Parts: sequence; C-alpha cells; structure tokens
Amino acid sequence: MRNHEHFSIVLLGSAVPLTGSVDSWLSIHFAEPLTVAAMHTIPEALAYLQSHRVDLILVDEATARTELRTIHTASPATAIIGLVMKMDESVQRLMLRQGVHEVLCLLPSTDAEQARTIERALARVNGRAGLLKSGEASPDIAAAPPRLIHDLNNLLTSINGFADLLLAQLPTDSPARMGAEQIRLAGKRAATLLKAQSPGHSGLPSPSSPIAPSIAAKAA
Repeated sequence: MRNHEHFSIVLLGSAVPLTGSVDSWLSIHFAEPLTVAAMHTIPEALAYLQSHRVDLILVDEATARTELRTIHTASPATAIIGLVMKMDESVQRLMLRQGVHEVLCLLPSTDAEQARTIERALARVNGRAGLLKSGEASPDIAAAPPRLIHDLNNLLTSINGFADLLLAQLPTDSPARMGAEQIRLAGKRAATLLKAQSPGHSGLPSPSSPIAPSIAAKAA
C-alpha cells in the first residue's frame, strides 16, 4: 500500500556521491517523514516504481550518463536530479540530455543553492510543497500583483502552444524532441502552479490550453 504522507526518495547508482555522506546531506535538507530506498540499476528502479510512489530520484554521475527517459514514462511525477562532486558544463549537458531534470553539485555549493536546485526539480515535475525543512522555502508567487499573474499566464499560453506545435512537427526519433518535451513539461507545470496561485481561480484563460488559431497560423 502506498503511503502518500511520506516524501519518498530513491538513490540510484553505486558511486561515491550516493554513499556515506548522502544520508547526512538528506537529513540537512528534507523534512520528516522521509522514506529512502537505494537501487543499483535502472531496471531495479523501474521495477520499484511499479509499486511505489517516488517523489525524487537522486542519480550518481556514472548512472546519469545513461538513458533515463524510461523513468519519465514509468513515473511522470518523479523528479530526477543528477549528483556530481564537481560541476562540469559538458557533464551537465550530457546529464540533461539523458533525462535528469536538474544537476546538483555536492561540493562546493551552499545549502541554499542545493535547496533551490531541489525545489526547481520538484516544481517542474510534481509540485509537492513542504518537503524541505523550514527556512528553505521558495519565494511565494501568491504575493505577485494580479496583473503580473495575468501577464505570466499569457506568456505561458504562447510557450506551451508553440511547444505542442514543435513536438507535432518533429519526428519521433529526432534528438531535438527531448528539449521540446522538457519545455512542454516545464511550461505545463508552471501553468498549473500559476493557476493555483491566481486569486479565487478568477477565470484567467488556462496557459495549458491549445494555442490560439491566430498564433498557429503565423507559425505555419
């Protein structure tokens, strides 16, 4: 039986970043109750996802160099963060191409930087709040003026619409699809968060709605 009260993390891989110090690192950032499971291979993780809800997968650098998009298909609401000991731009790009949502450098970085990386990944994929310990919360978008919320809503309508158009035009085997899918995923998640923060859900047009015909005509 799945427990929806707990925040669930899977540690995927067997390299140094996922042993020893990771336990203390998790206790620094995440509030209890917390469930942590360790997996050595992607097939193990996929089997685990069939019977467990997982909020976040932390992947070591070696494992993050392999294809991770099968996890997106198996569990779309699971965020994936690649862990590195030292940030390298080429490694970061490779990890993102392979399917991680964010790359987090364990050393050197501050607790605040690590917390922001975690929150970005969670906000993009499942939007769960209250997972980080107090004092690490993200800025509250509800404080934004209604006009700003309205303008952001309009921008997201365009972003999401053009992402859908691009995906419709790209072949299924195109290497560009990964980037387009990530844009659409982030845009739709942002639209959901924005709608939830709109006062009274005041009837603003949905940013994730199909693109307006006039925009589609211009893009053709």
